[in-house]
Amino acid sequence: MLGQAVIRLYHKQYDIHFVGRNKKLGEQIAKQYNAVFHQVDLSDVDKLKVCCENMDAVIHSAALSSPWGKPFEFEQANIQGTANILLAAKQANVKKIVHISTPSLYFDFKSKINIKETDELPNTFCNEYASSKYAAEQLVIQSSIDSIILRPRGIFGPQDRAIAPRLLKFIKNDTLLLPSNRNPVVDLTYVDNVADAIHLSVNTDCEKGSIFNITNDEPNHIQAMLSVLLNALAPNTKIKGLNYSWVKVLVSVNQWIHKTLLNYKEPRLTDYSAALLHYDQTLDISKAKTILGYQPKITIDEGINRYAIWHKNPTI
Repeated sequence: MLGQAVIRLYHKQYDIHFVGRNKKLGEQIAKQYNAVFHQVDLSDVDKLKVCCENMDAVIHSAALSSPWGKPFEFEQANIQGTANILLAAKQANVKKIVHISTPSLYFDFKSKINIKETDELPNTFCNEYASSKYAAEQLVIQSSIDSIILRPRGIFGPQDRAIAPRLLKFIKNDTLLLPSNRNPVVDLTYVDNVADAIHLSVNTDCEKGSIFNITNDEPNHIQAMLSVLLNALAPNTKIKGLNYSWVKVLVSVNQWIHKTLLNYKEPRLTDYSAALLHYDQTLDISKAKTILGYQPKITIDEGINRYAIWHKNPTI
């Protein structure tokens, strides 16, 4: 989703090369946007080096982004994958890397408002994904390559196969069941705004390893944003919040079953996913505004409407 947004918005300004494992999809994107596709796995340093040659900058947005999975899978994709990209970029003399991280690093099952990049991180991360992304950030910071790290919150838009689809699956009998009746205040970010933040990062000189929060700068109650989505895609749907205390217990038991008896098969709802719909979490993006000149151009409502149009008629 994010990679395609960067290509779609900026292919006329730059000669863009991009990597992926899906040959059919990669070739479709390359043809549509006059970009160059390389079918490469992040484990292949030699091929990654070839992709990095003669590049001014590398945007690293590839990751295993999931609330659930085996620890070694996150280590392989997010930590070792980042190490391989950094090595390939260094060998190819790439001048800059923009690394896409996550504000999941901040989350510790408590409500937090206006989180700054300098705020203290939890002693224990909320899941394997967050832990692996923190380790990847450290690799980027320690690298000799000039770098900027972005932590975009709740990316959504066309090609979204994570946030919106997961929520829509919980609609039963014209009712969307949420794991909490608390209706927290949260941030989301439309994907094109993140692509703009990446573009600004490529073209901004600042301290190596600088970290920036990125959001739409429109914190709102989750049910208000969901209502916009439902009005577009399922207008007769009502929202009902459940008792989080009970949900929390049931989710914990279900996770244990899936981890120990079902070989880590992903449950429909994890403790992390449920908690995101219970606790407030908003980010302070004043640093990105001041240093990068970042200003989100597409509003949440417009972004949801664009996603709804794509959802009804999906393209690549």
